Amino acid sequence: MESARPKSVFPIVYSLPFLLAFGLSVLMLATDKNLQTNFGAVSSGYFVHWYVVAVTAAADLVGAFLLLIVRSRTSVKLGTIGSGLLVILFLGVVLTYQQVGFTSAYAFAQYLFGITYYGGDIRYLYDGLLATYIGTFLLGVVDLVVTRNSQESSSRNDAEHPATGGA
Repeated sequence: MESARPKSVFPIVYSLPFLLAFGLSVLMLATDKNLQTNFGAVSSGYFVHWYVVAVTAAADLVGAFLLLIVRSRTSVKLGTIGSGLLVILFLGVVLTYQQVGFTSAYAFAQYLFGITYYGGDIRYLYDGLLATYIGTFLLGVVDLVVTRNSQESSSRNDAEHPATGGA
């Protein structure tokens, strides 16, 4: 008879960067005047970017709560995949430069990554958010590799010593 495995503590810790990302997103949405310029106007692409940040903030909050409630390796896998996709999204957004009035992807990247100050309050918030997603992705990958290796090791020990449960 197999005993139930205790829930992992790592998902609780892993939920913290998602809560940080949620907080950064909310701060960005509430304070960045450039994201709010012509909000909802068809002639401006800013509203699309505002909604994307709002959706990612909601996903961060839902992800954090799932990690806290489920506390499993599967929830960490989903968080890692989600973080990886958000890294791609947040890097790929520079290709939407025309929507927000920039002349090139390079100029938009300078704005987003705080190299040149164009006004607004996004300075360093975008950098912090992207860094949080990169860190969360890498942390998840490391945890998945470590837990996979420990599970394989545990399975081998159980197979070698079935009567003692691997001892």
